[in-house]
Amino acid sequence: MSASQDIKFRFNPSSDRSSKVLGPLEDDIMEVVWQQGSATVSAVHKELRSKKDIAYTTVMTTMSRLAKKHLLNQDTTNSSYVYTPTLSRGDFERYVVKGVVNGLFDDFGDGFIDYFIEAVRQRGDGTLEKLKAAVD
Repeated sequence: MSASQDIKFRFNPSSDRSSKVLGPLEDDIMEVVWQQGSATVSAVHKELRSKKDIAYTTVMTTMSRLAKKHLLNQDTTNSSYVYTPTLSRGDFERYVVKGVVNGLFDDFGDGFIDYFIEAVRQRGDGTLEKLKAAVD
């Protein structure tokens, strides 16, 4: 992915999982598109309507915004636009983690490293050993 096509996101640590970087509707839409591999607005709307009341135009606008954020590719060659994810869910998660960690490291340097090490020590679930093995 080129620098001009970086995915745009904000990190909200108080939200759940991918909602930390996506709005709730964006998260719901991405879940549907990741599951289907590619989807039209109509298909996503139909899936979301099975769970909540939502306008077609709201889904269409949000999918267009996700394309502008470089999270979805928008194929406009047919009368119904077909959207595909630019990254798999796993690649998206790695992209977000990389961006957050690099941002924390750049902004807080040693403070970030000190806290990270302390947090890993406190986990007590083998994470410290895994980190030590990765460093060695």
